[in-house]
Amino acid sequence: MTQEVFQERVTLAFQDHVAEVALARPREHNGLDWPMIDGLLAAQQRLRSLEGLRAVVLKGEGESFCAGLDMAAIMSRSERLPALLAADEHGINPVQRLALGWRDAGVPVIAALQGHVYGGGLQIALGADIRVVHPDARLALLEIVWGIIPDMGVSVTAENMRSDVLRELAWTGRKLEGREAVALGLATRLADEPQVIARDIATAVAARSPRAVSAARELFSRAPGMSERERLALEASLQRGLLGGEEQLEAVAARMAGRQPRFSGTSDA
Repeated sequence: MTQEVFQERVTLAFQDHVAEVALARPREHNGLDWPMIDGLLAAQQRLRSLEGLRAVVLKGEGESFCAGLDMAAIMSRSERLPALLAADEHGINPVQRLALGWRDAGVPVIAALQGHVYGGGLQIALGADIRVVHPDARLALLEIVWGIIPDMGVSVTAENMRSDVLRELAWTGRKLEGREAVALGLATRLADEPQVIARDIATAVAARSPRAVSAARELFSRAPGMSERERLALEASLQRGLLGGEEQLEAVAARMAGRQPRFSGTSDA
């Protein structure tokens, strides 16, 4: 296992094709201060260079996943605020990249949510592909209580959620528990031990054909903006790139022999 630390706020452990990224400011419920922001952006960049990466677990140490912005810490260096909203060449600013940047890893990202999942913490979690939530977790878009709006890419990450649900949460800052979060589409599934289940999911993903996982990820990412005809064409095109390939043949051979498949390639998404 390899382990790295970014800004003394974020850790990254990598073993058996799975990376675990942990927000590591537990006494403050992993509130987002400047080092945490910088550490998360650095960890995202590191993920893009990990050879053999097939899945990512995103979690928070301690009682909570992330309680959102540590407003006192952020305002103590208010001169940095304009830079947070300055878009890069891709039209994404650093605040938005905190949520959207996980997709640049090119592999499925599974978030484990417990305790407080507020404001920026919830928006970061929405940037993951899958969210496993504890029944007693508390989730909310709290930006409104500070007189601001959710702006960490939520218009992208939550585009498939009901707009009336998003409006209520963004306008009121109402807190909801894990079971309601699943019912409303904010989370994927409930678990008493979300980090264990998130790791199990990541391990299962890592055992599958990286090329097939990548193709499915591309399909589900691109299809929402396409017509029905374009979606069907994309499905067929992606499938043609898999059938008869080395990884697909290995998957069949392993299944027929009753053994675990051995894939040497990495995701190319």
